[in-house]
Amino acid sequence: MDEKKSRSKGVVREEKLCENLSFAAKEAFKRLRTNVVMKFPAEDSTCKIIGVTSAQPSEGKSTVSINLAYSLAELGKKVLLLDADMRRSSIHQKLHLEKTPGLSDLLGTANSISTAMRKYNSSKDSTSFDVIPGGNTPTNPSELLNSRRMETLLRALAKVYDYIVIDLPPVGAVIDAVSVSRQVDGMLLVIRENNCPRGLFADAVSQLQEANVDILGFVVNGAMEGAGKKYQYNNYYY
Repeated sequence: MDEKKSRSKGVVREEKLCENLSFAAKEAFKRLRTNVVMKFPAEDSTCKIIGVTSAQPSEGKSTVSINLAYSLAELGKKVLLLDADMRRSSIHQKLHLEKTPGLSDLLGTANSISTAMRKYNSSKDSTSFDVIPGGNTPTNPSELLNSRRMETLLRALAKVYDYIVIDLPPVGAVIDAVSVSRQVDGMLLVIRENNCPRGLFADAVSQLQEANVDILGFVVNGAMEGAGKKYQYNNYYY
């Protein structure tokens, strides 16, 4: 029975990511992708840096970051997914990649970008995107994200990519996301339906607004599609 449960859990986990999304979830991310792309002028060909955060942990922001990066890469764009949630990095686990060296190592030492770079390749088609995992857990993540080295790193990466998706820590838990917000072109705020207290979510929005962040939109995770329906897609709506 334990083996059966394990296999079942494995299927569920794979179903939520990239090419293994259900049809409904894939369409939801295509809508999210379209809305994000349309937020920027069509004639502007510069790299767009998109932050993804939430008000509290366990809202699903890392999964949203991964699937947004994949959806953008499906357009043939050059995409980088950056795990900046260095206290609780999870991108490497979800994509089965090595954790170190990663972002914390790039910001704290003289490691070259190439040593921290990973690549995710779809098992079903030619879609791929680059990944920089969180790296070793640092003692000063806020300072690293707010450092001159972080600015320099993003400027260098922006010369190579069309889109950079940054998975950031929850706004309500630590100051990290607000610290790096001035370096992004826009922010997505993820909320799991019937999970996040209204006051906490409102406070997260207020913090981002006070930091003059361009909030691109809100991603509702695990929402039911259609009022009154008796089933629920494990989906994301924008």
